[in-house]
Formats: sequence, C-alpha cells, structure tokens
Amino acid sequence: ENIRKEKENTEISEEKYRLITESTIDIIFIVNKTGKVLFINNQVYKILGYKSEEVVGKLFSTFIPKKEIPAYFLKLKDVFFKKEIRNFITKIRHESGKLIDVEINGKLIKHNGKLVGQGTIRDITERKKTEIELKEERNRYATLYEEYKTQNEELVIAKIKAEESNRLKTESLNNMSHEIRTPLNGIMGFSQLLDNGELSETKQKYYINIIKNSGIQLLRIIDDILEISRLEAKQVDTIEEKVSLNDLLFETFTVFDLKAKENGTPLYLKRELSDEKSFILTDKGKLNTILNILLDNAIKFTNKGYIEFGYKILNDNLQIFVKDSGIGIKPENLKIIFERFSQEEKALSRKAGGLGLGLSIAKKNAELLGGNISLESQKRVGTSFFLNIPYNPCDTNIENVGTRQNEKKIPVLIVEDEEINFLYLEVLISKNKNNIKIIHAKNGEEAVEICKNQNIKLVLMDIKMPGMSGYEATERIKKTKPDLPVIAQTAYSTNEDKRKAKNAGCNDFISKPISKIVINKIIAKYLNTN
Repeated sequence: ENIRKEKENTEISEEKYRLITESTIDIIFIVNKTGKVLFINNQVYKILGYKSEEVVGKLFSTFIPKKEIPAYFLKLKDVFFKKEIRNFITKIRHESGKLIDVEINGKLIKHNGKLVGQGTIRDITERKKTEIELKEERNRYATLYEEYKTQNEELVIAKIKAEESNRLKTESLNNMSHEIRTPLNGIMGFSQLLDNGELSETKQKYYINIIKNSGIQLLRIIDDILEISRLEAKQVDTIEEKVSLNDLLFETFTVFDLKAKENGTPLYLKRELSDEKSFILTDKGKLNTILNILLDNAIKFTNKGYIEFGYKILNDNLQIFVKDSGIGIKPENLKIIFERFSQEEKALSRKAGGLGLGLSIAKKNAELLGGNISLESQKRVGTSFFLNIPYNPCDTNIENVGTRQNEKKIPVLIVEDEEINFLYLEVLISKNKNNIKIIHAKNGEEAVEICKNQNIKLVLMDIKMPGMSGYEATERIKKTKPDLPVIAQTAYSTNEDKRKAKNAGCNDFISKPISKIVINKIIAKYLNTN
C-alpha cells in the first residue's frame, strides 16, 4: 500500500505538466542525473529569452556562469540523494548575454517511469534590487544617526553629568543627614542620661567625654559644609605671610603622628631645606587645611605599611607630597575623586565618616594658592598626592636651593624606625653642623641598601627595629664597607648590649636619650669636624 501511494505521489502525467506550465509565472524544468534538460516550459522565453526547443536536450550548466557551476552540481546532487533543494540563489545567462539573478527550488520525482529532477526558476532581479535599496537606505540612516549622535554628544554628556550630579546630591544629602544625626544622637542621648542622679562619677565622665567628641565631630562636619559653600561662592581671600615651612610641617606631624600610632601606621616626615632656608610667603591657613585633609585621608584609608609626607623644591615650584601604602584608587575613579561628595569606597567611607568634601576643599584651596593637586594611585598598593604651588622664598638671594643645599656636604645616615627620634637627631645635628647632609633609613634593610649604593661617611644605627635588627644591619654593612663608622644607639646600655654591638662591628655606642654634647663629640671624632 505504501509503495502504491509513493508511486502516485511521484508520478506526474503529461496532462498535469501541461496544466502547470500554462498557469505558472516561473520556469518549470526537468533534468536527468547528468543535468540534461528533458523538459522546460515556455516561461523560459519570457525570463531568459530562449525558446524551449533551444534548451531541451542541452546540459543546464550551459546557461550558468563558470564560477557558479560547482555550486549548481552540488545542488543537483542534493536533489538525487536528499530528494530536494530549497532557495538556491544563483545566476543564469540571458540570451542577450546579461546575467539574471534567479532562485531555484527542486525535488526528485518520477516522470515517464524514471527518477528525474524537477525544479522551478524564479527571476529575483527586482527582489535583489529592493534588497540593495533597503541596505543602502539602512546605511544612510545609520550614517545620519551617527552624525546625530556626534552633533548631540555634548548634550548627551551634559545629560549624563546632570543625572550623575543629581544622584550624587541625593546620595550626599542622605549621607549628610546620617553624618549630622550621628553626633547629634550622641549629644542629645547622653545629655539625657546625665540627668540621672544615681550615675557614678566614672559614668558621668564617660558620658561627658562622648558628648565632647560628638560635638567636635559635628563641628567638623559644619565647618566642611561652610568651607565648601564659601569656596563655591568665591568669598575666600588669600592672605600671604611669612611662614616657616619646616615648622608648619613639624607641627602637623606632631598632631597626626598620634593618630597614625593609634592606627598602627608609621608616619614619616621629609624636609629638604634647613630651618633657616625654609621661610616662604604663602597663606598658612590654606596650606594647613590642605595638609590636614590629605593626611587625614591617608590615615583613614591606610591600615598597614606607612605614610610619608614632606616637600621638594622643583625649579620654581614647591611640591608638597603625601604618600601612603593604603587601599589605593581605581583608575576609572581618578578623574572624579576631587568632585564634591565623591567617595570611591562607599562602605569604607561610611565606616570612617565624612561627607566626601575634603579633596574638593583641598583642590579649591590649592587653586587659590596659585597651584594644583595631582595624584598617582594603584589599587591595593597606595596613593600619592602632590600639591604644587609657586615657590616664594623669603630670602630672595636663594637660587637653585634644592641643589645647592646638598653641595659638598658630608652624608650621614640615621637609621631609625621612630620618626620622632629621627627628627630629634636631625635637629641636634642640623642646628650646629651646616656641612652635614642627613639621610634617613626607616629600617635595617633600607640602611644596608643605602650604604651599598651611596658614599655614606657615618651611620647612627638604632639597634632595636622591627624586621632586621641594628646588629644584623651593621654586620651586613661592614661586609661591604669595613671602614665605614657605625655608631650603635639604643635605650639600653648594659655591658651585654655594648658587647653585642662591638661583635656586630659597631665602632662606638651611645645611649638614648642622646644629648647635643654627645652627638657633637661623635661627629667630631669620626668626621673630623669642629
């Protein structure tokens, strides 16, 4: 039964063919396995210009361009092995020689008792033309759209910035509300608790201390808000005065050194000029504000490593720097870090407190001083801020100070991990010995490296340091520089300590606290200076 039905489906009578060819607008053709045309209707004349008798008996590939023939034979093979092909696009040569775009569909049938390929050919010239026109139209609109985007890029950027600004304002208002309410809650809450007559004296002092600290926190927030408002309104004047840069930085150091120690982070101070040469003309208040903001941020976001600040003279500029080994800043946030209410690490910022106004205040104060603030940062490595302002020394005879300061000076290395102790020794030596250039090593490893690469004439070696001890550092230095005098300095002065220092290679031994007389004797003895 199945064989009978298949036979009925595949066999086509001559009558059926006649009816089909009279009613269709497509070319209908039949080919054998070799591609020889067995039948083709009269539409071949309307579409391709050939009479049917000119085509019948010839290979169909005769009318196809050479480069299209391989694909045609693959499709013919598909008809006889896969029983059909659909939507095969190719070209056929018109009687005039012109190539016509056509679509061929074919299937396997039985005709006069033989398996043959029967197919239709449709002229798709107009369809191709329409497709090309549509493609050109799409390209034209795409070009217009790109032009529109380019022309309106500033508007788009402005819109994005406005939306971001509104988002930041909303976020900052929420943050401001939180920051203000937190100390207010402390003030109001613990003020009410003080109204309890049964409180012990210890509790009363504890609550009063909380109220004081909350008041200081609230005052700082209000000061920031007022400061940025005045700066934005350009209601701030610059008042220049004679300022000792060294004294200003040392005062700042003494304040922030305590905070850094509480945070477990060493703070180091670097000064290039002598005290006598460090007087400049500047606005002390604004310079102090900038320093406080940069150091406060450094301590807030540095949990391990170190913080270092100081200054250099670069041509006609004074460069003050604050470097830390803290959490760092992502590259994409470097451009927005100075904007108002910008806080890169929201979670950390909320924990540490603040409105995100500090760096914006610092930037505007730097501009008022005639300079700018820049930064270098790497995530999880650290951040360095650089304040560059015009260098206006009070001594107008100073030229090339940074270079001349160190000319023909005797290099002395002070190895000390405690910055206060280093600064004390620096002051003792600098006050009386102008011909000495002081170099600071913060640990034993750094001391060994400096002695290896620089022509150091004397080393004042702290014995008790984290990591490599002073004894070990001295042994390593003496291996490469056996004649370099190394003086051990320690808070302990037992015979055992002196023996260890001598065995390590130390030339002498001084006990802390070190007096001016002792240090002058050591320098005179080993450097032949008076």
